Amino acid sequence: MKNIFFLLLLCSNTCFGQQLFPVLTDSTNSNEPKYMVELNEAKIVSTRIFVNDTMRYNYNQMKHYVKMVLPYALVAVKTFHDIDMATQDMNRRNKRKYIKSREQEVKANFEDKLSSLNITQGRLLVKIINRQLNTNCYDIVKELKNPITAAYYLSWARLNGIRLNENYDAEKERNLEQIMVSLGY
Repeated sequence: MKNIFFLLLLCSNTCFGQQLFPVLTDSTNSNEPKYMVELNEAKIVSTRIFVNDTMRYNYNQMKHYVKMVLPYALVAVKTFHDIDMATQDMNRRNKRKYIKSREQEVKANFEDKLSSLNITQGRLLVKIINRQLNTNCYDIVKELKNPITAAYYLSWARLNGIRLNENYDAEKERNLEQIMVSLGY
């Protein structure tokens, strides 16, 4: 019975020989086709080995915090891109009105949630926004509001240990970069 099934399977492949892969023929030897398949990129990562339990705890805590603040960072990036696209053709006065209305909308939706974040989560939020936008938060505030407001936020953030004007460096932030890549960002 198994032999009959195998023969039927073999005959069906030869009779209805559908080609599953695109074929490239070589100009030197046209009798031998070359099969080509395009595969998705695969990243091979070795098992993470930590020096001690404290390092493992810090890494896992950072991963937990990143998962907590990532939705806020993605909303911030999307809002920035929306504001940037909407205000390209506006004059200065209409641009300020539009930015102020969007700021009030963001405050109404997220102020209570963002104020409950601790300082470490705030640092991670700033770093993720810097990473996603390829610019620092100080420049963003300076562009959207004004330099005086940006300086105020910069000094307030420095008092809390957050650096708004620091650009994201993947080499310095290896753990954060590895977490973001593992999450697909």
